Amino acid sequence: MRSLALSVLIGLVGAALLHIVIVLALPRWTGSDAFTRVTALGETGRFFALANEANPTGLFNDDPHIRSAVCRFDLSDGPVRVLANGDVPIWTTATYDAASNETYSLNDRSAIGDGVDLTLVTPTQLLLLKRNMPAALTRSVMVELKQEQGYVVIRAIVPDKSAETSARAFLSEATCNTMVLG
Repeated sequence: MRSLALSVLIGLVGAALLHIVIVLALPRWTGSDAFTRVTALGETGRFFALANEANPTGLFNDDPHIRSAVCRFDLSDGPVRVLANGDVPIWTTATYDAASNETYSLNDRSAIGDGVDLTLVTPTQLLLLKRNMPAALTRSVMVELKQEQGYVVIRAIVPDKSAETSARAFLSEATCNTMVLG
């Protein structure tokens, strides 16, 4: 009986210490998630090119053959259309929610057409669009998201120096615009 009481006491003290450590460490972790870093880059609806070396934002790609850009979106004002076109050998795109969980991904091999054409929508917005689909969206990939806020990343593969200019143009001309329904 005495060893049971001692075990329970040690467990309670250990749990208390663990909670104290977590509470004291929280300020260090807060603000270091990817969504907070993307938010700090600037306003919604605009792509920001990401560096290929470590930088103060913490958002970078250390692969010398990939160029990338990120755009934060908010679906509360309407669907967001993501477009990117250009002469790049390979591209990929992925959407993430505010918790930085990947919610959708697409690449040039599985896209409809040559470039990126996504329309990010809430379930309600998708129903409204299906009732009266604009002709411009007939070839757009509809991506239904549960959360209204998140970010989208587009990557262009640069196999050699000759593809650098086209990859940078592909990313700099990418758009991430809110659409007005109605």
